[in-house]
Amino acid sequence: MAGFRFASLCLCLLVLTGIALPAAGLAVLLSGYHGDAGRNAPDGYTFVTFGRYPFDADGSEAPVLWRVLGPGSPEKADVIDAVNEPGRSWKKAANGDELSGENADLCCLMTEYIVDTLLYNDVKDTQDGTPLDYENTAVYRTLNTEVLARLFDAREQAALFEMPDRGLLALPTRKGELFRTDYGFPAEDFTESRTRRAKGTPWAFARGLKHTAGQYSWYFTADWRRPGFRWIVGDNGHISVSGADRAGGVRLVCYVHTGRLKSAGGSGTFEDPLQLIPAPAH
Repeated sequence: MAGFRFASLCLCLLVLTGIALPAAGLAVLLSGYHGDAGRNAPDGYTFVTFGRYPFDADGSEAPVLWRVLGPGSPEKADVIDAVNEPGRSWKKAANGDELSGENADLCCLMTEYIVDTLLYNDVKDTQDGTPLDYENTAVYRTLNTEVLARLFDAREQAALFEMPDRGLLALPTRKGELFRTDYGFPAEDFTESRTRRAKGTPWAFARGLKHTAGQYSWYFTADWRRPGFRWIVGDNGHISVSGADRAGGVRLVCYVHTGRLKSAGGSGTFEDPLQLIPAPAH
């Protein structure tokens, strides 16, 4: 916790000076989850706002609240790793596991809320008996066109990293983000998880999102379980399965270049998130 207090002090200095985030500085974003790894402690995250999207039921927009998962490079979508084959490997990101060069400042963000309800695919999720690649699904197209344009302006989009096979804006992957204990998640499928579960916004509910546990709802991942079915996160945070030719909750993931952003205020808590805005071009 001492390290986190120091990082928080650094953050306060950043906020006061309004400097760009990459420098020494951005210990706060890059330190990521600071709770008890894998123990489902939902109070271990730094929070930021970045971009705007409909929030209220009438479509009124608000700054989007993201939780900082931590540094890292993204996995490719469509991992093939069945529950009964725990040793099977999955495809890695095209840029590899190590962060270096111009990608050394990458940080993963995930929306705190389920922000919308979208159709995953308009046809059964198969091609000759094999799953469609994620980048050929309707939800991929919608996220990387309509949703992207509504959420981020051109300068904000310039701070995003294009994920291999997932674009600039994506659904989370089961192994790439949702199994990472350093991101605060349990590395298990059918386990309740307070860090994986999510509430929907009024906009998402107005668009058809369903819930069975208070305001908590299920949401899609980018990965397929078997032809015609995708992994989802249930309303209590466990990993489950759903058909792919339906609409469901959308919780977003993006990877940002922290060196292209600066702080405009906030302390990084849920109640007072750090406000991210594009840094001036050099």
